[in-house]
Amino acid sequence: MPKPKSKTSTTPQAPPPAAPPSWPAFKPPLPVVELYPEVHPATDNIVLLSSFFPRSLCRDYVAFLKTLPLQTTPSKPKKGEAVRVNDRFQIDDPLFARRLGGQPVGLNPNIRIYRYSKGQYFDCHYDDSNYLTLDSEPVRTTWTLLLYLTSSADGCVGGETVFYPHDRKSAAEEIVISLETGMLLLHKHGHDCLLDYLRTIA
Repeated sequence: MPKPKSKTSTTPQAPPPAAPPSWPAFKPPLPVVELYPEVHPATDNIVLLSSFFPRSLCRDYVAFLKTLPLQTTPSKPKKGEAVRVNDRFQIDDPLFARRLGGQPVGLNPNIRIYRYSKGQYFDCHYDDSNYLTLDSEPVRTTWTLLLYLTSSADGCVGGETVFYPHDRKSAAEEIVISLETGMLLLHKHGHDCLLDYLRTIA
């Protein structure tokens, strides 16, 4: 039986754009360094990959994303849904998903861009699995993938992702992932998802 959830979605957004944007090229080609997945010592539900994007590519994408029509989410969610206060752009783009995700099995083509400004945050929630079709095969997603384009080195204060291993908020049990420019954070979702939230941007 799935665990009770404060879901990641909030009040309905406008339909995503019909055509994907012209994403900046991956220059230099990825990966630029040997990637070594680091399983978090507190739980194997969290995996980190440092330097997945080089800093130069992060800067290119930060500049590009400023040109997209991001929408600010309402602060009052529907019953049972988590509060998420940020600016978001969402697009179904299978080609970009393949470029970014390679072929572990595949990457969900639903690409979401989140931008957090001062005072914005994402309250406690669980991430659901999604059922979709990749290359004509039915699949179920099992991991959430977060790519950080900025960090404290770029002037960002706050925004850490915090996980709780026992489905309850407890300061003594917090697993805090600090922002690192270009870092990839993967965490299991669906039945194995940890309760998590994103700290307020200061």
